[in-house]
Amino acid sequence: MTSRGLSALALVLVPRSALACATCMASPFGDRTYTWPYLGLILLPFVLIAAVVGTLAYHAGCHPRTMVRRLAARFAPQDVPEIIKETT
Repeated sequence: MTSRGLSALALVLVPRSALACATCMASPFGDRTYTWPYLGLILLPFVLIAAVVGTLAYHAGCHPRTMVRRLAARFAPQDVPEIIKETT
């Protein structure tokens, strides 16, 4: 009985051939899935900086509605003071 258990244990512990992941097995120019992790790593600092700056701006008082009102007032057509706008 011990020889059976020992042989089963030997079969389980024998190293097998390791398979590579899908990215490693694909040819580097045939499969473009390897570019997404690099794109994520490149863009991540910019997204984090934008989130921090947005949070600090929001707490400093630059709320979106206030900014829209300021921009609308700045670029709205101004009335010409020489024109009299009286109605009777």
